[in-house]
Amino acid sequence: MWIAEGLETDEINKRAAKVKPPFTVSRRAVAHYRKTRGVKLEEIKEADETSALNKGLALKENRVDRLQQLADLLIGDLFENDLLWTDEVKGIGGADNFERIDYKEFNKAEVDALRGVLDDLASEVGERVKRSDVTSGGEPIQMQPEQIAQRVNQILELAEKRKKDAGN
Repeated sequence: MWIAEGLETDEINKRAAKVKPPFTVSRRAVAHYRKTRGVKLEEIKEADETSALNKGLALKENRVDRLQQLADLLIGDLFENDLLWTDEVKGIGGADNFERIDYKEFNKAEVDALRGVLDDLASEVGERVKRSDVTSGGEPIQMQPEQIAQRVNQILELAEKRKKDAGN
């Protein structure tokens, strides 16, 4: 596989030294292998890349399933385990004048985490549409320095006019 990746002999030998059992290859052996199996190496490499794209979290349904599991866990914590508000304790004062204060605190961190997971879920299933710039076709708007200065002056004049109108 390392030959198919296009690694040189010294790179292959560095990796090979870390496997069990370690091994080495010669430049001649690598060159011969590439020469005799060149087409098959490309096929192996493509098959491996395709395989990686067709399993695990590379698949949309697997990502959605994991996000749903995480959302269920967070929802269970917040609502079934009643952790939307958490019990907290503070102490005020010193040894002679100590007072314990019990209070409830909103579980913002976990709510934010749930909101993020729900947003990710919506994005994965296509319910979150990214806004597009319809005026420039997504390209950066190019303005010359003179155009920028002119536009800034127009905005400042408009702001000044509105300020005067609001004062009357």
